[in-house]
Amino acid sequence: MKQNPRDIPVQESLRAGILARDGFLGEDGRPFPQIIQDDTETLAALHITPAEVAQEMRRLTGMGIAGNGTAQADGFQITVEEYMGRIGCPFRDHRAAKRNTTVTDLASGRSMAWSDLSIHLIAEHGFFQGKGSAYRLEPAELADFLKLA
Repeated sequence: MKQNPRDIPVQESLRAGILARDGFLGEDGRPFPQIIQDDTETLAALHITPAEVAQEMRRLTGMGIAGNGTAQADGFQITVEEYMGRIGCPFRDHRAAKRNTTVTDLASGRSMAWSDLSIHLIAEHGFFQGKGSAYRLEPAELADFLKLA
């Protein structure tokens, strides 16, 4: 996949140390448009869009916020932790609150965690981050966890 010159500033912003200490790509060597395409295709095979995944993530985070940091709903335990400040989107279109949400499926004990920036990246850019990134969410696993698949 040939890199679009418009993507060069974004690719730079995704690297470690620019916006986030560890960056957004992990050890993934694919260009970010390829990561997005591959992840979108994974979800399309399940008849789910990145926007639908992000909508459910946002809903659960909102429940945790409404419960002053903790809530139990729909078979999940939700914990939201907020930190001071905001973090910029590497696509340069948003600044997200520094907030992390951890959701535990009460039946299985399985947990997944995400940040507000992760929700934005998935909703607006279809970007689940590169393999090995600290905040990488595998699209099919996340859809299954959220009971969308």
